[in-house]
Amino acid sequence: MEKTRQLFLGEGTLATGFRLAGFEVFPDADAAQLDRILEELLASRTPAVVVVDQDLAESGSLRIDQVRSEGGRILLTQVPPLAQPQQMRSSVDDHIRSLLGMDGENA
Repeated sequence: MEKTRQLFLGEGTLATGFRLAGFEVFPDADAAQLDRILEELLASRTPAVVVVDQDLAESGSLRIDQVRSEGGRILLTQVPPLAQPQQMRSSVDDHIRSLLGMDGENA
């Protein structure tokens, strides 16, 4: 069985904790670097857990939606900023707001 890669991309201050937990870390990664890594995982069909910080999740990466729609092999999740954990937002939040007719409102 192929080993599942564990990767963290994002805020440098968060990278230390993920490194201590055994993750491959890419501190202060940008959308282009995220796309390259996700493309590599997709092409190699490598199972992976990929954690990105909130800013990177909202950076306009071209591959995030592809990974999410594929399902299963690559688990992609995001974490809030270290200094402001209460500011967590996710794409699921946006979908729920839209379904509830709360577009443009702060919930």
